[in-house]
Amino acid sequence: MGKHNVRAIDTEDGITAFFSPTESRRFNRRVVRFEVDDCSSIELKRKIMSKDPDLAIVRIPTHRLDIINHLFRVFGNVLLGDCLVMYSIDLEQIQRRTNHPGTGLRVIRANRKHMSDLDHLVRDSFQGYRNHYCHNPSLEQFDLAPAYQEWARSCVVSPDNTCFLFFKDETLCGFFAAQTTGTVYRGLLSGVAHEFRNIGTFRKIIKSIKNAFLADGAHRIVTFVLLENRPVHRVLSSEGFRMGGSFYTAHINLRVPKDT
Repeated sequence: MGKHNVRAIDTEDGITAFFSPTESRRFNRRVVRFEVDDCSSIELKRKIMSKDPDLAIVRIPTHRLDIINHLFRVFGNVLLGDCLVMYSIDLEQIQRRTNHPGTGLRVIRANRKHMSDLDHLVRDSFQGYRNHYCHNPSLEQFDLAPAYQEWARSCVVSPDNTCFLFFKDETLCGFFAAQTTGTVYRGLLSGVAHEFRNIGTFRKIIKSIKNAFLADGAHRIVTFVLLENRPVHRVLSSEGFRMGGSFYTAHINLRVPKDT
């Protein structure tokens, strides 16, 4: 999951810390997320200990093997959950044309009246999906779909986020949610209904979203993809996105419930 329903604690020493109330309630322990920019392994250890989490979820650039090795040495229970690849595109370099070929998709911005349809689409899109939670045996396994439904709904109602819906022949086939503060839009969550997969639907969504965000005032889109999601990598690369880094998601279990 991304930074959904988290509260920034502080940003300093190249580390940003966020308290996550949603994950804390879900797992009945204090969950704090950390994002590493440019810091030393000693600084990161000090920051983690100062926030006193039961579970620290840390996103670390993959080239910082010194930090990853240090975490495994100094903490007793560390797991690598997943690897995300960052892609970005400069929309100001895209020449919008009013007569460009259409994608065949109807695009609308979601609002509260679409919540039920969005819930159904998210559940369908994320059926069988596994993320970094699934690699941590100390976490009680749960149905991921409601968590992603909650995240998608929050993107509809938040003034800092947006969610676009895509229709093929009046049937809802996909969605794309993003953080829209400033001129750099950050892709948060997207999905395609099962019946519309493997027929180029996601490519059409990306083509549409580039123009929609450009018209909305965005200068750049940044989004993240799981390393193993090869079809999405191919689409983004062919649509002008470029890799900008990769990140491990590490779990540090500082306190584990006794019945785990």
